[in-house]
Amino acid sequence: MKLRGLVFGLLLSLSLFAHAQGKDKIRFNAGIKAGFQAVTYNDPEFKIDGYIFDSNNIQSNRIGYAISPFARITKGRYYLQSEVTFGITNHSFDFHDENDIANENFTPNNTVYDLRTYSVQVPILFGVHILEGGRYCMSIFTGPRTNFTLPSLTQQNFKHFNYEHLEEVLNDKNYYWEFGLGIKISRVFLDITYDVGINKTASHIISHDDGKIFTSSRRDNILSFSVGFLF
Repeated sequence: MKLRGLVFGLLLSLSLFAHAQGKDKIRFNAGIKAGFQAVTYNDPEFKIDGYIFDSNNIQSNRIGYAISPFARITKGRYYLQSEVTFGITNHSFDFHDENDIANENFTPNNTVYDLRTYSVQVPILFGVHILEGGRYCMSIFTGPRTNFTLPSLTQQNFKHFNYEHLEEVLNDKNYYWEFGLGIKISRVFLDITYDVGINKTASHIISHDDGKIFTSSRRDNILSFSVGFLF
């Protein structure tokens, strides 16, 4: 319901702006873009037998990739855009015992969790051109983004944990709010976006050998750079 309300609000805003710019014609464009995605984390927390890792000792240091066909409706300075993004996100969590606390379930400073996810991402974005001159244009945009994780393609690897066959149970659907800046020269453009995670990415970690459940609560924030072409 919340997402439908956000979409309705964006459509209503576009209609109002279009009415205010009544002398301008509605233009339809399609395009494609490709680029890189880097993941950061908002208040991550992993707990295994009471040992807590927080944002000071979890790091993600790998880059992912994305490609997006999109459609845009423009009226005057304002536009509404949606796209279907096919994304591959790579994560590498390096665990460190900064206090040198002994724990039998970990190899100190050598425990690593590697994660690769494949997803389909669908944003609905409202944008406005803030600078225009000849073939040059700068715009800002914002709106909701929904990520659909493809669980059958997800790859997880827990290294050097004494627990065997660990699995982080990921949510199939995640919500973000996107903020972006676009620079266009003729029909070529560069987009820089930052997606703020709204819900938790995972529910828990489970050890399939003994059925133990461990805490996993983190929200992904995604920084993206892409280059594209507007037809």
